[in-house]
Formats: sequence, structure tokens, C-alpha cells
Amino acid sequence: MSIDALAHELIALQQSAKCLLDADDFDGWLDAMPAEFRAADRLRTHLLNNPVAVTDDPAVKQLLAGIDLNDFDNPGKSGFNMLLSVISPADYAGGLAEVTVLVAPFHIPPNLQQFLDEARQCYALGQYAAVHSLSRTILEAAVNDIAVRSGKMSVEVIEKDIFWKPNTKERIQLVSGDMSQRVYDHYRDLCKVVHGLKTSASQGPLGSLTRTIGFVQELYERNKEQIRNA
Repeated sequence: MSIDALAHELIALQQSAKCLLDADDFDGWLDAMPAEFRAADRLRTHLLNNPVAVTDDPAVKQLLAGIDLNDFDNPGKSGFNMLLSVISPADYAGGLAEVTVLVAPFHIPPNLQQFLDEARQCYALGQYAAVHSLSRTILEAAVNDIAVRSGKMSVEVIEKDIFWKPNTKERIQLVSGDMSQRVYDHYRDLCKVVHGLKTSASQGPLGSLTRTIGFVQELYERNKEQIRNA
């Protein structure tokens, strides 16, 4: 059903229930409540599963402005059913298993580890645009970490560079040597998704994330002695 149809179904039931209350027909009102609750639940489920509601109906807009998406009788059951309609536990575990694990020569920063973990989960859940965006973030975070820990750049210079004069290519060249063009080409491919030009980079979500992790792993290996000696 469309959002207008779902909303008007609920509006009609709400108006019918109000008429019963106005007529002091409490038994009729109690009998009508389950149908209203089911209609409200259908509308909430639709809204939770669809990020955009297309309507120009004033009555529908008014209803949507006041609806509470958290008002579930059994949120655990509703959420479980919605999750299972998107992915099964077996598919989720299988998706996690498809993503390469980063093998680092030493501890990486907590923020980079978080980005890697979230990218892996996003891939397993099928959130592929997020995978591309996080892949670029992972690459930048690793390049910045290596540049700082190896003594090639300071945190202050990188922060200024990011906000006022982005020089990502120069930072990549600084830490990657003869592989810099490959790394930068991959970075630019990911940028097309981040900046809204495409929904997928040339190698797809898994290929993009796997390639990112491979580059990060190689960059840490190439710079590990400088980082240890810095």
C-alpha cells in the first residue's frame, strides 16, 4: 500500500473511534481499538522501512508529523521480524566472513579499528553505500596515522590541511612511495560515491573494502620501521 493509503486507513479508523466516544459508546470504541492499533502498526512499519514518504496530502502530512515511531506493543518482536525480512543470521555471519581481516604489525588507533568494524558490519547488513564511504574514511585515517606516527607530518598540520586546504594526494604520496598512484586512484574512485556521483565504486562494495584493507595493510608494513623508530 502507498503511504497515502496507509495513512488514510488510520485516519478513517481514528475518526470512527472518535465518533463512538462522542456518542458514549464505550463498548463499540473498545471493539474498534484493535483495528486502529493494527493500522497504526502497519504505518509505523512502512515508515521504519522506507526513508522517504512521498505525499502532498495535508491530512497525511499532519498525521505523519504526530506519529510516534517508537510506539510498538512489542518492539522486540517487530524489530526481529523487520530484521529477518532484510537478512538472516546465517547471511549476516556469512557477510562478515567475506571481509578480509586487517593484519597490522602493531596496534592501530581506536578510531581506525572502529571504522573497520563498522564497515565490516555494514557490508554484512547490505548497507553498501556506507561501505564505500567508510572505505574512504579508513584509507584517510590510516594515511593520517602513518604520517603522524612516522614523523612525516604533525597532527596540527593535518587538521589544518583537512579543513582549509585538502591535500589528500600529497599525504598519500608521503606515506606510500611508488604505490601512491594506485592508492590515490582508489581513493578517487571511492570519492565518487562519497560525493554522490555514484552509488558504487568500480569494484563494488566488497571489492572496494577488500582493496582498501589491502592498501592499509601494505602501507603499515612499508612504514613500520619508521614508525617504530620515530
